[in-house]
Amino acid sequence: MFPSEFFLLAGAHLLALASPGPDFLLLVRSALRHGRRHGIGAAAGIALANGMYIALALGGFSLLQQSPALLTAMKWLASIYLAWLGWLFMQSSLKPAPLPAAGHQQAGAPAGFAAGLGAGFLSAALNPKNGVFYLGLFTLMVGAQTGAGRKLAYGLWMFFAVFAWDAALVLAMSQRRVIALLGRGLPMVERGAGLLLMLAAAALALARV
Repeated sequence: MFPSEFFLLAGAHLLALASPGPDFLLLVRSALRHGRRHGIGAAAGIALANGMYIALALGGFSLLQQSPALLTAMKWLASIYLAWLGWLFMQSSLKPAPLPAAGHQQAGAPAGFAAGLGAGFLSAALNPKNGVFYLGLFTLMVGAQTGAGRKLAYGLWMFFAVFAWDAALVLAMSQRRVIALLGRGLPMVERGAGLLLMLAAAALALARV
């Protein structure tokens, strides 16, 4: 039976998952614009990047905190990547194309699962706040007396929770009804999402992490 710290940890993690951010915008656009395979690939990439940070936190590494230069480099890389994603979203909104049928890839779109995997991994891995979040989560909410096996179980649960949440979002957004409902308004959604990503890039560039 898991102790109360698991429920505190899981609750904090789920609240973070439910908060819309760059990964959320990427998943929605992947599902709507490129189809289900691309979206599931993006979900897997995001989960893998989160898994990397979870593993670092479980291993007790504080590399990001001990290396200001690495943290700064990651911050700028993330800012550039988010700004580039925002530009892609804006460009796509200016050249609307028919959306793919539910569960299918759009003709002429980047290769499905692999392209989504790379985009999702970069989106989550280049964000240094993910590393700081997991390090803080384990430091503040997991007691020193907690065994390695239980910590591993916590980490595995969070990894699969990230993938399950993101995959569920992709599956929901790639349904025929949702595509039909959002199809006409997608250019406006992409324009708004692109602007938000560019603002997020600027905020991250100016932030102290």
